[in-house]
Amino acid sequence: MTDETPKGPETAEEPVDVVAVVAGDESGIQAEAAVAVQGDSAIIVAQFADMDTAKLAYEALLDAEMKRAIDIDGVLVVNADYQGKIHVQKMTDHTTRNGFLWGAVAGVVVGIIFPPSVLASAATLGVVGALAGKAGNLFKRGAVASELTEVIKPGTSGIVALVSLTAVDAVKETIPQATEVKAVPVDDETAVAVKEAAKAAGDTTAQ
Repeated sequence: MTDETPKGPETAEEPVDVVAVVAGDESGIQAEAAVAVQGDSAIIVAQFADMDTAKLAYEALLDAEMKRAIDIDGVLVVNADYQGKIHVQKMTDHTTRNGFLWGAVAGVVVGIIFPPSVLASAATLGVVGALAGKAGNLFKRGAVASELTEVIKPGTSGIVALVSLTAVDAVKETIPQATEVKAVPVDDETAVAVKEAAKAAGDTTAQ
């Protein structure tokens, strides 16, 4: 007798590629990257030993994006004080090829992955914080969000970015100074919500 048990809707997740890289410099600092790729966009959080190194990484990504070498929607530099509070650093903003302000896009990302209790000042994010609700509801919190937030440990600096799927490897290669890099896939609905919130924030700021 043939088994006619009906099969339910397919729920298997798309394959996830995980790429790991280890590099070092003359001082012996090791840079480790583990990037999970799935979907059209990814949130990347990278840790650096100090603020100067994080800013250099930011500038390298900015240069690559402006030269259209890498498709990046937004990046911010952050640092965690020794109490673990996250401070967003003021960086030179610019409008991407997609018409979004880097700072606004990354600000929404910061608002959805870090709980309000660890943000040094809600005002730091301006109107972005109030507009990130939809994206935050869509983004899968729990273990995934915790894995990202734990990258920026007390006393370290980092960058938070939203990038296209095809840019993940290039971003990783552009920031070899990172002591830790993690990325999680972002579905289309979440990515659109992030960009809508960023666009609204940019429009409000421009008024």
